[in-house]
Amino acid sequence: MPEGERKPHIPEWAEQERLSDLAWIAENLPEFWSAAQQGFELFGRGALTVDTTLQPEPDKGNPMWYLTQEQVKDYGGQDEIRMVAAYDPSWEFVSILLKHEDKVSSYRVGVPGQKSKLD
Repeated sequence: MPEGERKPHIPEWAEQERLSDLAWIAENLPEFWSAAQQGFELFGRGALTVDTTLQPEPDKGNPMWYLTQEQVKDYGGQDEIRMVAAYDPSWEFVSILLKHEDKVSSYRVGVPGQKSKLD
């Protein structure tokens, strides 16, 4: 960033939503990590997509599926395409959260306790 240029301000509501999303992902991390690993093993690079607009099913949670890297390229935004291309599947995954009003929040999630192949 050029000197003197300010970092864009993130509205408080957006920061609160981000923190809430990350806390929710952390609560569900064992299931998400397992699903992301299975998706990677079967299909290669991609993103775990979770529909947060529906009520979770008892003992099943929210509906989720794995989008391949090609599907993300076809339907994702630039952030999702960049994250899927860059994550290290040995200790990270990409999560796309579908929300009300056609909102989407995406995160590159590192999993504590998993060792990077880069280390």
